[in-house]
Amino acid sequence: MKIHIEKFALIVALIFIGFLSCNKDTSTNKKQSDIVSKYLEFKTKMSAFSGNNGQMSNFMNVIGASQLHMNTLKLKSSKFKSTYTDSITPIDTAGYWRNWTCAKVSDFDNNDGTHTTIFDYGNGCDEYGSMIKGKITYIWKNEGNDYYSKIQYEKFYSYGLEMNGFSEYSFISDGNSSIQYDTTGISGDTTYTLGVAFCWTGSSTGSDTMTMTYDTGEKYSYTSRFENKWDNTSYTVLEGEYNCQSEPDGYSYHYIVTKPLVSNYGCVSTWVPVQGVEAIHYIDLKEIYDFKIDYGEGACDNLATITENGETSVIDFGDLLYIYCGTDSISNRGGKK
Repeated sequence: MKIHIEKFALIVALIFIGFLSCNKDTSTNKKQSDIVSKYLEFKTKMSAFSGNNGQMSNFMNVIGASQLHMNTLKLKSSKFKSTYTDSITPIDTAGYWRNWTCAKVSDFDNNDGTHTTIFDYGNGCDEYGSMIKGKITYIWKNEGNDYYSKIQYEKFYSYGLEMNGFSEYSFISDGNSSIQYDTTGISGDTTYTLGVAFCWTGSSTGSDTMTMTYDTGEKYSYTSRFENKWDNTSYTVLEGEYNCQSEPDGYSYHYIVTKPLVSNYGCVSTWVPVQGVEAIHYIDLKEIYDFKIDYGEGACDNLATITENGETSVIDFGDLLYIYCGTDSISNRGGKK
């Protein structure tokens, strides 16, 4: 579902406000400890997954696309006057979802007021340059400005990581959420669904309970709880607590957001937060270890600083994405920086 983020980012780039640059380039580069390196691999793969396949940044777009498909979407248009209506869009055709995903998609209503949208990638298909496998099921409902979704992962695979388990999200729109779609050269009604972007604004909460298995065979259990706010230019994790435990080896990482993590939609080649701090606590049978990651003060880059044992060094998540997730992920994201 990466297509939704990229289309939205291109639109909001026009209204992007310049941020203060950070001084990450003045820190001393050094090799991180094995404990930090393991965490960075986990963080890179999770960030790649989150940015591409249905995490908090995408689940609302899945709901919006489903509502558009079922002709139940009630968002105002951000491009036309509020009185604008389009009686043909959305189109209820079998080819609708080809504009959104390579998966086989099914939509249906349930008897309890919820709706189900299933993305079935089967044994694998090319999702905008990446091989995606397995299934994601969205069970969701919408009442006024309130949205809820439970997302179930069944052998869902992307970027060297298989996910099983579920996530739950709640979103409250502040009434300013809107939809944009391109009708250039079209007068009156349109049958276009390409170029759709959902501009969600409001607040949300989420949680995850999942297991993750790497291509190497390493297996982890993962839980999280977090609170966020959204606007037309950014997505911010206000509070977050996360736990990742290695099932075969017993070590674990517990990390919290100590300064809100800000993702800027205008930074189209940046795939990690541009601002914020997270503190990480590591523990195993023999050792306890603490370090922190600082994403800076708003510069559009994939750089962050890591402080461990009183020493600070710079890491480039663009390089790590290349190392851990392959060349396809880099080409899809517009480069390493």
